[in-house]
Amino acid sequence: MNKKDKEAWIDFKATVTSKLNQKQFKLLCDLHAKYYKHRYYEPCSCRPKEIRMWIADIERLYNK
Repeated sequence: MNKKDKEAWIDFKATVTSKLNQKQFKLLCDLHAKYYKHRYYEPCSCRPKEIRMWIADIERLYNK
């Protein structure tokens, strides 16, 4: 994970509450697509399990 993305992720973690705003959601989708090599995709908010899984995926990359 590059420095710019790490800084964005730090801001993400500092500002996230129980719900993601649009900016946070787009950052999550961008980072996941970039680092897990898939096309940009926005999971439906009706599937929070997938969104939480993506957050955990990015957090694992950040901690490496």
